[in-house]
Amino acid sequence: MIFVKIVDRVNAIAEKVLAFILMVMAVVVMMQVLVRFVFEQFSIPWSEEIAKYLMIWLTFVGSAIATRKAKLIAIDSVVFALSERWGKILKFLAHIISLIFYVILLVVGIEWFQFGFTETAPVTKISKAYVYAAMMVGAVLMIINTVTYLIETFHNGEDIRGAMAPDEIDSV
Repeated sequence: MIFVKIVDRVNAIAEKVLAFILMVMAVVVMMQVLVRFVFEQFSIPWSEEIAKYLMIWLTFVGSAIATRKAKLIAIDSVVFALSERWGKILKFLAHIISLIFYVILLVVGIEWFQFGFTETAPVTKISKAYVYAAMMVGAVLMIINTVTYLIETFHNGEDIRGAMAPDEIDSV
């Protein structure tokens, strides 16, 4: 399925971007700690702001990646306690409710993105639209990844409840 392959390529790029964001965030925070507690004479005022904005991007795009792999936090004990048929129905309904939430998140994200053009960050003076875009981008990726997961699951005849890895069985 070409659509699934394209989505997986986009996600592979997103994972690389996330790794870069995490690396930059770690370096910026480490620099601030080093400057503040070792040198004690000055600080890097923009570091906290940049780290916060990178964390926002990390959260939204990372959630989208987790969505594609069906690894978001969930309480599956009810799904597996029910009969297989009802467990699958409940899990499908959970994905549909999640899609509705992602659409709402997208609408709110668009509104915040537009509002962001009227605000600038206090220290770096960058437009807050760049920060608020994370919600919009994350929501779009979550919608695409959830739809892709559902298509792939049904196309391959997999159990929508998700296959549990042996190390996850103990936690159920």
